[in-house]
Amino acid sequence: MIRELAKKLAAFTELVGCVIIELKFRRGKFESSAEILKNHSAMALVRVRSSEAELLLKLIRPREEIQSALGNRIQSTEKVWRIFTASEIFAFADEAGDENKIFRFNPPIVPALLILETLCSEFAANFIKLKFKNFITAGEPLSLSVVGNRFEIKSAGVKKISGEFY
Repeated sequence: MIRELAKKLAAFTELVGCVIIELKFRRGKFESSAEILKNHSAMALVRVRSSEAELLLKLIRPREEIQSALGNRIQSTEKVWRIFTASEIFAFADEAGDENKIFRFNPPIVPALLILETLCSEFAANFIKLKFKNFITAGEPLSLSVVGNRFEIKSAGVKKISGEFY
């Protein structure tokens, strides 16, 4: 289901180079579609739907090269929830047809929809909202903390994603 939505999103070639900063996922019955709701020089708002789910995404066009934001990662003593590998990032991007170069960096940035797919396997939720605070890269040990219907994903104590589910 998530990969089908990822393929629809990747079809918007004019959004290559954009970074997802927020997404809302909801399960339900929808008519399959994909549309750009707003498209400005700095951001875009996109909705993609399959027969089973809908994604509403807020994307930005970074002003500087993202690669420079990737530095050495700090090691952490937090309990590891998940480590995404470069090969699974490449496979996800290839299957979705997503040619965004951030998924080919060294280390590659983890696609937001791969993170969503992973969370959907963790939570039996009909709605998930994610806010991206920092990049997550391949090989980065991540911790997940859940309180009620809210959660945070961190790496070495640094908040990467906050969200909620219902």
